[in-house]
Amino acid sequence: VDAKLLPHLLSGISESSSQKPLLLAGMIAVLLITALAGPVWKKIPTPVFEQQSALVILLDLSSSMNATDIKPSRLARTRLKLQDLLKLRQEGQTALIAYAATAYAVSPLTDDSDTIQSMISSLATEIMPAQGSRPEFAVMKALELFKNSAIPSGDILLMTDGISEASLGYIGAMKLQGHRLSIISVGTAEGAPIADTAGGFIKDSNGSIVIAKTRHDQLQQLAQKMAGYHSV
Repeated sequence: VDAKLLPHLLSGISESSSQKPLLLAGMIAVLLITALAGPVWKKIPTPVFEQQSALVILLDLSSSMNATDIKPSRLARTRLKLQDLLKLRQEGQTALIAYAATAYAVSPLTDDSDTIQSMISSLATEIMPAQGSRPEFAVMKALELFKNSAIPSGDILLMTDGISEASLGYIGAMKLQGHRLSIISVGTAEGAPIADTAGGFIKDSNGSIVIAKTRHDQLQQLAQKMAGYHSV
C-alpha cells in the first residue's frame, strides 16, 4: 500500500470498527425494551362462515282440516305437531306460510321461532279470505322467500290432509332450484265429514255430505319425487 494512502485506509477501518459496538448496543437495547413490555402472542380464531339451515313450513288451512277423524281435529293435531317441530329447532331460520285458495306469509324467514309459536293458536280455517286447496301457490311463495334471502338450499315442509290431482301436477312439474319438499300428512284413508260454521257438515252440489279422505300413498309419492320425506 502506498505510504500516502495508508493513513486514510487505517482511518476508514477504525471508523467502521467503532460503529459496530454502537449497533450491537442498540440492538440489545431494543430487545430489552421489547422484553420488558411483555408482549403476548395468541392465536385469534378466524371466523368461519356457516350455512344455517332454512325451513319454510306450509300449513294447510283449507276447510277439510276441520274434519274430526283425527281427534280433536286434523287442524288441532297439526298445530300441536307444528309446535313440537319448532321446539326442536335449535338453529337456522324458519318461515310459516298458510294457504287455502291462496297463500299468505304468516312469518318471513326468522331465527326467532318463539314469534311463530305465539301465532300458531290463532291459525284457523276461518281466517282465510277464500276457501279451496292450492298448495302450489304456497310452494311458489316459499321459493320466493328463499330467493329474496339468497338461500341456495333450503327445506319446504308441507303439512296437509291431501292434494288435488291438478295441484299434484303443478307441484310435480316445478323446479325447486336446489330446495327439497317434504310432507307431513294428517287424516285417515276412511275420512270424515267436514264441520261447517253453522254446526252442520259441508255438502256437495248434490246435497250429499262431503267425506274428506287422505291419500297418504299419493302424498308419499310426491315427497319422494321432490327429494323429500313423508311422515304421517
